[in-house]
Amino acid sequence: MSRAHDTNPVPAPLVALAAWLLPGSGYLLIGQRARALTISITILLLFVLGLLIGGVKVVDPPASYTPNPLKILFDKPWFVGQILAGPITLVTVAVGKDSDDRVASSSFHPSHARVNEIGTLYTAVAGMLNLLAIIDSTYRAGRSGGNP
Repeated sequence: MSRAHDTNPVPAPLVALAAWLLPGSGYLLIGQRARALTISITILLLFVLGLLIGGVKVVDPPASYTPNPLKILFDKPWFVGQILAGPITLVTVAVGKDSDDRVASSSFHPSHARVNEIGTLYTAVAGMLNLLAIIDSTYRAGRSGGNP
């Protein structure tokens, strides 16, 4: 029984990129639909739950004007986990960003105390789970055309 992805395997780097762009799509490219659906729903639901718990401001990118890249990483280490969830993180940053930084009033206020921490944790864990899915789908694509 020959499958279509056995005769025309998808390159592993393309699978990795697709898995980052949309969680679960790496598995879809190698023909594992059930796994793709499970991963996609789980990661996106976890990320959205983090946003619902803590608000849009739980995704707080580091300042890009700092000359020391290590300082950027140490200032906001949870953003590394959050960005692994894919472009949904960048969309969230764009939505949560104030249109004018000098205006004190904003439609999105940051949450406080434990609620903010829990929302940040949910979004970062979603990204770390997506990293595992990226690694697994890329590994499966690299060996024998994506067979389990």
